[in-house]
Amino acid sequence: MAERLAVRNGSLGSRPLLAKGSRMTLSPVIFDMDGLLLDTKRLCLQSFVETRRHFSLPDNLDTFLKCIGLRGAEPVRIIRESLNGAMELDVFNDEWGRRIDARYAQGVPVKPGALELVQLLDHNGHSLAVATSTQTADARQRLQAAQLLHHFEFVIGGDQVSRPKPDPEIFHKAAAELGVNVQDCVAFEDSETGVRSAHASGAKTVQIPDLIQPSMALRALGHIIAPGLIEGAVTAGLLSLDILEARR
Repeated sequence: MAERLAVRNGSLGSRPLLAKGSRMTLSPVIFDMDGLLLDTKRLCLQSFVETRRHFSLPDNLDTFLKCIGLRGAEPVRIIRESLNGAMELDVFNDEWGRRIDARYAQGVPVKPGALELVQLLDHNGHSLAVATSTQTADARQRLQAAQLLHHFEFVIGGDQVSRPKPDPEIFHKAAAELGVNVQDCVAFEDSETGVRSAHASGAKTVQIPDLIQPSMALRALGHIIAPGLIEGAVTAGLLSLDILEARR
């Protein structure tokens, strides 16, 4: 898309898509990965439903949705309770994991606007990092497969922090790796857990909802909520309104 815009207006090389007044103050940008840049959560949900049907269990979508953004013992408890003693959790998880791996092997779709936005921000000179709960090696592999990895200076995975989201530790670490104050960063997230983490860190927070729309309690934080990545970047002042006009 970025290349098509360059052909259309002949000016990408001169960086016409910066927000006005932003040339001297390019905000560093920190991205979540799953459900924001890559459509991994939808693949996991599909695999979850397939696994439950494989074992003749009801789909129980709410169980999966309750686990989004959680780490540690809580999602384990939620899934175990949903099985209601019908089978061992390890058996369920092994089959679910096998189905997820099979879907990942076919390629993980990139979320709409993700490649375009990352290319534009990188081209315009923003420092970029990823802060994801996924293990670092897995995150790098998926970003590489999606042709996104080379745009990021750092990838901070969940194995690099001691306190997972919604604790803000991962955003503080990402900002420190970039050599900036987290308050000067713009953070993109999709889930409530991620938004609370980013907001608590002090970064300007932009939410692009994925499978779950933000609750009223979450909206009360006053962060930016946008329907897509490009729209969120424009609202946050990272890109000019011109790009929205160019995309129509």
